[in-house]
Amino acid sequence: MKKRELQVNIYPTSAPSTEELLYEVETLEEVCQTCEKLHLERQPMGKCVYEQVNKRFSAMFEVMTAVHHLEISILSGELSWERVLQELAVLLPQFAWLSCKTEVSKNHRRVYYMDFVPIAYSDNGFPFEIQLQTSIQQQLFYSEKEAVRALSQEIEEQLLEKNLWLSGKADKSERSRPAKKARSIKKPVISREAVSVENQLLVYKEEIKRSDYTKERMRIANEKLELLIEKLEQTVVDCGISYLRHSDEDKEASKYLHISLREYSYLKQKAKYLEKLWDNNKALIKQTEKLVPVGSSVTYKHKQVAQLKEMIFDSDIYLVMDECREIDSRAIINQYPWFRNPYVKLMKADYHSLAKKAAYFDLLQGENYFLRKMIHKEESKKETP
Repeated sequence: MKKRELQVNIYPTSAPSTEELLYEVETLEEVCQTCEKLHLERQPMGKCVYEQVNKRFSAMFEVMTAVHHLEISILSGELSWERVLQELAVLLPQFAWLSCKTEVSKNHRRVYYMDFVPIAYSDNGFPFEIQLQTSIQQQLFYSEKEAVRALSQEIEEQLLEKNLWLSGKADKSERSRPAKKARSIKKPVISREAVSVENQLLVYKEEIKRSDYTKERMRIANEKLELLIEKLEQTVVDCGISYLRHSDEDKEASKYLHISLREYSYLKQKAKYLEKLWDNNKALIKQTEKLVPVGSSVTYKHKQVAQLKEMIFDSDIYLVMDECREIDSRAIINQYPWFRNPYVKLMKADYHSLAKKAAYFDLLQGENYFLRKMIHKEESKKETP
């Protein structure tokens, strides 16, 4: 009789809108977290694919909806929907559970709708796809033809076995028990408290898992950003070395140049802070010589940078501001020309002087980055026992 009162069906469409919404999360975020969890379970040492999944499924969801829904219909009683969602998350970890809502249908049945996105893992091409039958087969090993029907029966049996559905008849029988069995009446109250505590523990465990996945994703993103910064600093150092070695080649060009006001301001700003960067570089070199052992590996072109720095004198660095003032007095700045961007007319020798100072700035800034990295690495080694 209970099975007639309880019906479970799965549909390849999103649930209809209802007035009573019990639970809801953001679709794309939940799908990405489910895919990330699945990927880490299959490849524990693999790289995080959160960004790729986000980009692919955000484009997909703009064109089509991949949301399915589970429908649980009961004739009487009530359904412990929070525990049902937790059990479903354990039974079907490849489903991204999005929402739960309820309503009373026209035939006076209480209906619970649970939206989800079925995710299947693929070994070829992109690792994830949305396919209901394949996802069920990967999790419960049913055949694709019988997958949906077998899953509906499995969920129905789980609801009955784990007392997730309390029928109206069971409530009436409990109420009609005689008063002399008072001890047996108190037991359901205790069991409900235990169930609520268990539910809270499951929720806390799920939150801890999600925070761990978020921390792992942030760690990998920081590592990628650190590698990108290192490549950019290395490129800046290489460009500075290349310019300083070949800066005297083009001597027979015109005496005056027209450059944009933005480029002129950019070069002058680098020359302005060259003195401060030079002092920081000398302090970092002294600290590195004390901490870093001789013969340790260096990740940038240390010898080439040292050769170029030997050509610079302290007096040249400390006279940079005076040279910049002289260049600024000779430059002709046109901030409001007709039909073109603001530009600066200056002598080619002045331009090469500013460009050389900017190249020295890039060279010192790149070296300072790698020196700080070496110092931090050595200090962390000493702190760890």
